[in-house]
Amino acid sequence: MAFRTLTDEDLSIQDNAIRGTNEDAITSKLSAVNAGYIQDEYVKYFHKRPVKRSPLINRGSYVRNKGLDTLIIKFLEIEDGRKQIISLGAGFDTRYFNLKSSLRKFYKYFEIDFPEITAKKVAIIRKNKTLSEIIGDDARIGRGDTEIYGSDYCLLSGDLRDFIEDLIPRLESNGFDRSLSTLFLSECVMIYMDPTNSNKIVEWIGANLNMAMFIVYEQILPNDAFGSVMLQNLKYRNIELRGIHAYPDLESQKDRYLSRGWTHAEAVDMNEIYDLYIDPKEHARISRLEMLDELEEWRLLASHYCIAWSYKISNESQIALYDSVKFENYKEKLPDHSIKITGD
Repeated sequence: MAFRTLTDEDLSIQDNAIRGTNEDAITSKLSAVNAGYIQDEYVKYFHKRPVKRSPLINRGSYVRNKGLDTLIIKFLEIEDGRKQIISLGAGFDTRYFNLKSSLRKFYKYFEIDFPEITAKKVAIIRKNKTLSEIIGDDARIGRGDTEIYGSDYCLLSGDLRDFIEDLIPRLESNGFDRSLSTLFLSECVMIYMDPTNSNKIVEWIGANLNMAMFIVYEQILPNDAFGSVMLQNLKYRNIELRGIHAYPDLESQKDRYLSRGWTHAEAVDMNEIYDLYIDPKEHARISRLEMLDELEEWRLLASHYCIAWSYKISNESQIALYDSVKFENYKEKLPDHSIKITGD
């Protein structure tokens, strides 16, 4: 499916709508935190008016967060030197603060987003001593109060459509090291981009870094009944998932990397993550938090979101290290009768 060519006015309207999804994401995460699904001491600083989301949305936020954190921590545990993370379209994400406060080791954590978003994030961090102390006293603020430059944290303002021409030079001037093992993170970000632009990011990384990983969380399956309704609902909000038809399913999600020379790629939907890769004890715990009646709707929703991850390495001796960045299958670990995979 081809999208029509956008005018400058169209792009401005869509960019504003996409920026609004940051508010949706942080609202949903705070709801999941307040309901007991997720532990996050820092999300409260980025949203002052809590809104209680439905049990369906809370569970989705939990599985998203749990799945991504599992892979990110496993990446950081690879024993092959210093690590850096680049979060694309980071919004009000609090992962840097959580990783650092849990004593996870990394060289530097970079975040990139539109200046309208980063300016708000800078203001929130400046206002809250808890956040600014984690970044450290040596941090500087620049570029019209839209950026932060710290010893292990860097917040940059910019447009991912200008990733190679504008953002790479500014990343490098703030400590990005092409020789280090680097994780790129995209949570419902590249799917908003025209594939010609998002593909350039994947291609540049593959061509210029010797050790890189990419983790993506985004929507899939646009062509069934649920997917069509999902796209229509987003269109009412002036949001188009411009990448979903280029990468509509799990196989194409993997092929995004493999066809561009990456070493290995995997992709699973959120049902598989919940059913197989989350400890059954966690199933029991979150089932006690609140009643989820919409089990069929949950299965449908979860089947339309995925996590894809890939790595590119130049030294074959490192394959075993990077293969360790994967989910642990609890169904394989325990006797069949000890696992209940029915939603609740």
